[in-house]
Amino acid sequence: MATAAFDTPAITRKLTAAGFSEAQAEAVTGVIRKARVNDLSSLATEVDLETEISAAKFEIWKWVFSAIGFQAVVIVAAIVALTKGAH
Repeated sequence: MATAAFDTPAITRKLTAAGFSEAQAEAVTGVIRKARVNDLSSLATEVDLETEISAAKFEIWKWVFSAIGFQAVVIVAAIVALTKGAH
């Protein structure tokens, strides 16, 4: 996954210019960098999404065909029962 560059020295310079000590600026920059990496690494990829969608489609089709098959059996059983009762 492509990510934008993270300019650690520039951020550290901006923080020190705003009044942070060097240690504080480096700590804040490190925390931001780590949070950013963690957030990006936990995102789903296109392949993950396609896999999940395919699995969901399969489950839907399985239930649709099962319901159609069950309805067909019930209808045939009802017709058989009605024709036996008519004789």
